[in-house]
Amino acid sequence: MTGEDQGDHNGHQGHYGFLIPAGVLIGLGVGLLVNQVGSGILIGLGLGFLATGFIPLVKKSHEGDEGHSKGTNVTLLLLGAFMIFLGIGIIWSPISLWPYAIAGFLILMGIWFLVRGFYKVS
Repeated sequence: MTGEDQGDHNGHQGHYGFLIPAGVLIGLGVGLLVNQVGSGILIGLGLGFLATGFIPLVKKSHEGDEGHSKGTNVTLLLLGAFMIFLGIGIIWSPISLWPYAIAGFLILMGIWFLVRGFYKVS
């Protein structure tokens, strides 16, 4: 019983890694149907990242489990949001917007890593 409990608590987000390739394949299929393969793959990949980040959080709050001290993996959520933004933007946004959007995303990621680093140090 303790082996099962340890297996369940160690790396609880790793159990949902299958959602990322599933999202890519679903996005590929939808992209083929609408003749936007690249955007479909990016949106599916982003949805897979978001699902991988959100499902453990929803499952933990649903079960009322306070045993996990680890929070939500914000990096997965940021990557997922960026992939979805990129996939939608390829279809709807003008090309002149992309250098600013990518630069803004990189700046926000850098700030996030600084905040996360200082939070872990203190």
